[in-house]
Amino acid sequence: MKCFYYSRYRFYNANVKHELKFFLISDIHFSPKVSSAKLRAITEQAREKASDYILIAGDLVDSLDYVENPSDLKRLTSWLAQLGKVAPTLISFGNHDFYRKNPDHNNIFSKKRHWYAEKSQHFIENINAIDNVELLDNQSYEDKNVYIFGFTQSPEYFQFDRDEKRGTTLLHPGSEDLDIMLADIDALDQQLISGLPKHKVKIALVHSPVYLSDSEVAAKLYEFDYFISGHMHDGLVPPVINDFWRSDRGIVAPGKKLFPHGARAKIRSPYDKIITLGAVSTVQASAKPITFINGIYPINIASLELTNNELLARKPDVKHQYISFKN
Repeated sequence: MKCFYYSRYRFYNANVKHELKFFLISDIHFSPKVSSAKLRAITEQAREKASDYILIAGDLVDSLDYVENPSDLKRLTSWLAQLGKVAPTLISFGNHDFYRKNPDHNNIFSKKRHWYAEKSQHFIENINAIDNVELLDNQSYEDKNVYIFGFTQSPEYFQFDRDEKRGTTLLHPGSEDLDIMLADIDALDQQLISGLPKHKVKIALVHSPVYLSDSEVAAKLYEFDYFISGHMHDGLVPPVINDFWRSDRGIVAPGKKLFPHGARAKIRSPYDKIITLGAVSTVQASAKPITFINGIYPINIASLELTNNELLARKPDVKHQYISFKN
C-alpha cells in the first residue's frame, strides 16, 4: 500500500517553552525489500512536519546480513544522512539489529533458531560517523530542550538462549523475560536513568514495550516523561479495521501469542506515557513467504508534539490519518 498511516500525539508539557516536534518511526527492517522511494518519502514527511528531532525506536535493519554488502550499507547510511540534515536523529537498538541469519534454519515452520546474536561494531561505527545521527546503545543525547535515552534490551531479554523446543517461529512463539529486563536496567550506569534534568523533556527509546507497564520497571524508569517503542507492528490489525479497533490488543505480534495486550498505542489521558509505534515494514523480509501481505498495510509514521498550552493538560489531542505518497 503506497500510503502512510500518520498518528499525531499532542501533549501538554510544563517544561516546554516553545512547541517541540518529534518525528517518530520504528521497525524499518532495512533490506532490499525496503525501496529507496519509501525511504525518500519518509524523509520528506519528516521535513514537512517541521520536525525538531527524529526518533527511531529500533529494528533499523532486518538483520546484519542485509548491511554486509558495502553498497547496501551505503544506501542505508545515505538515507540516515538525509534524515540528519532535517533534524537530530536518535536511534535505539531493536532485537533485529543484533540478528544474523542461522544458515541451518530452513523456513518459518522450522523449530531451529532463525537467528544468532551479534553486536556489530562496524555497523555501529558507520552509523555514528554520520553527521547529526546517533545510535544510542545504553547512551543518552542531551541539549537545551531534551534528554533522550536509548535503552538496549539485551539479546538474552529476547531469549536468544532458548533451547530448540522453545525456539521462536511463526508457529512456535517465544517470549520476553521480565527478570532479564530488570537485570538489564540494574546493570546500567544509574546516572542515565535517575537524577535527570528536571526542566527538560525526558524520553526513553525502548524497542519492546511489553514490560514497560510492569510496576517494577515503571518504578525504575519513573523519571521519564515518555517512552517511544515499536516491536509490536501494531498487532497486524489491517487498515480500515484498524480505524475502528478500540482495544490495545493486536491480532498477533512478533514472538507473541494471538491477541497480545499492548500491541497498539492507546493514549487516553495525560498520564499515558507509552507511545507504541506501528512499523515502517509491517512484514519484514525475513518473514518470507508472507511478505506479500505488505501490499495491504500502510507505512506507519507518527509525531509527538509538545506544547505548554494548558488546554491540553486534561486530555491529549490524538489524531490519525492516511497520507498518500508518489514514487
